[in-house]
Amino acid sequence: MIKLDNISFSYGKTRIFENFSFDINSSDRICLFGESGCGKTTLLRLILGLEKPQKGKIIKEENLKAAVVFQENLLLPFKTVLENITIMGASPENALYHLKALGVDEYANSLPSSLSGGMARRVAIARALSNEFDFIVLDEPFTGLDEENIKTAAEHILKTVKNKTIILVTHSLAEAEYLNTTIINM
Repeated sequence: MIKLDNISFSYGKTRIFENFSFDINSSDRICLFGESGCGKTTLLRLILGLEKPQKGKIIKEENLKAAVVFQENLLLPFKTVLENITIMGASPENALYHLKALGVDEYANSLPSSLSGGMARRVAIARALSNEFDFIVLDEPFTGLDEENIKTAAEHILKTVKNKTIILVTHSLAEAEYLNTTIINM
């Protein structure tokens, strides 16, 4: 599905990856685990095409669609919760289904400024799950959620993703376990 072939990447003089190779197969569930600054988010950005390797190549199956929960919620402040989710083509019905499953459907017509941090996080998760995708990238997806909401969100992600690929970045082994991922130490 996705092959990283001898990639190298640096920020200025800081080398992040040197001749790094890794394969991500269809239906893999992996958790990139490691200390802050070791390159986990950079690797996600490379996989998503938001950064380009300075050497090597990233080979993906054609027309792969990614769903992404970034570290930041990235909700448009001038759009309602529902508009934030449907702006990329998700149906309102599908968006409302995911909002309800994550316990924030009553805020569908509210602006993001009226949400707590945890509610905004669940909206960001609902947005990722509401569109069609082949794999999902989750960069610290449960930040700001309490344990009960983490478990609910993880169960809903697994129910929605089914046999699709999950690429998770977290500092929590429990979160990695909730999503049934294999730990990849970076």
